[in-house]
Amino acid sequence: MAKVFVYGTLRQGMYNYAIYLKDQATYCGHGYIKGSLMTIIGKIYPAYLCEGQDMIFGEVYDVDDQTLAHLDELESYFGEDCQNNEYNKFYMDILYNDGKVKDQAYVYEFNMDNPMNVNLLGKDILEHDYVQYMQKKKLNSQNLFDDEDMFY
Repeated sequence: MAKVFVYGTLRQGMYNYAIYLKDQATYCGHGYIKGSLMTIIGKIYPAYLCEGQDMIFGEVYDVDDQTLAHLDELESYFGEDCQNNEYNKFYMDILYNDGKVKDQAYVYEFNMDNPMNVNLLGKDILEHDYVQYMQKKKLNSQNLFDDEDMFY
């Protein structure tokens, strides 16, 4: 078994959670990692970077080796120090909101050594919480005419 910290589309309520974690992992609680959370141009999932001091919110799960291998595949992680990785995988401290160490788990970091990734970083996610960011984005994009039942 291994612990994994998830901060994006693998979180509860997001589309990859049901596919990769819902029936394959054990929820251990939430926590934080220090760094930066950013949008990726043309993608609907975020980039986490170790650089930065923001407290990024996420969830910790216990996963078996097979599930970890599936997560590696999802994150395009081909192995340590592989330039072609979309995300690199590191074992990091998971924190309480006061900054004290709560646990340790694997975290996937957007690979800035991959030339394909360098120009894809978008804006900072100021909420430091991807689910909250997506909920706010969805709410802000709706108007009176977005609902189908508004049309007769």
